[in-house]
Amino acid sequence: MSADRFVMKVRVPASTSNLGSGFDVVGLGLQMYLDVEARPGGTSLVIENDGVNAGEIPRDASNLVYRMICEHAGDAMPRGIHLRIHNGIPLTRGFGSSAAAIVAGIAIGCWIRNGTPPERQPVLEAATRVEGHPDNASAAVLGGLTVSAVIEGEVQATSLRVPYGLQIVAIIPDREISTRKAREMLPLTIPRSEAVFNLQRLGLLLSGLIQNRKEFLFYGVQDRIHQSRRAPLLPAMSAVVSTLNEQRACLGAFISGAGPAVAAFAKSEAIKVGTTGVEEFQRWSIDAEYRILAPDYLGLTFF
Repeated sequence: MSADRFVMKVRVPASTSNLGSGFDVVGLGLQMYLDVEARPGGTSLVIENDGVNAGEIPRDASNLVYRMICEHAGDAMPRGIHLRIHNGIPLTRGFGSSAAAIVAGIAIGCWIRNGTPPERQPVLEAATRVEGHPDNASAAVLGGLTVSAVIEGEVQATSLRVPYGLQIVAIIPDREISTRKAREMLPLTIPRSEAVFNLQRLGLLLSGLIQNRKEFLFYGVQDRIHQSRRAPLLPAMSAVVSTLNEQRACLGAFISGAGPAVAAFAKSEAIKVGTTGVEEFQRWSIDAEYRILAPDYLGLTFF
């Protein structure tokens, strides 16, 4: 089938990563989505955007989705292509918006090159190389609660389910933090005590999520590696995390990815958790909103 005779559609979920103690290891797919439709044909690039932060998404060759398509389509890249991008993921807030765009572009590029939708593992490998770490990429491709590592150059990742009814409350401020700046805040080495602290909490986090031991989550999301070091970029983040972790309704709060959004686990009082988080941001003169989300278990989907 020639490239100009079919339409390719992909859906990629948002993700939250780290979950406190699982720095660069743990991710969780969320039910916010990036939808991309690609229609090869014509002689030029046309990009239509709508949805969340649509005005901030480039409509020229600098568009991240398009750049990934070109890179992975190779010589099969058509002269012209029409992209329709519907974005449901807040940009640069800590919910894997760049990972979703990278995964979408790689998937479409491979589809153009091969004529059929690609397998997930090659997309995951390629996305991890671009991202530099596999946590968001794994959640975007596989969905669910992902635990991942790069072993001898290959990504090893698994997708797990979290307890039924567990809700994720996303508190999203009207601020941005670049992942690059957040990375620059971290030292190249950390004290052994901090590494041990996080390893112990990571064990509790995974046990709590897999065995439905909710009492473990409060301790499992604690961290000494990255959250406090990134706090100077937006001190309100730490204030919101601390305030939420004082609430009985909250099972455990943490900075989502590199921030500035905060995510929290809740069971039956998610609205209260979200409202409390928004009010704390407002005390710092920062507007915010909250969303109550469920995990996504589909990951990268083709239509």
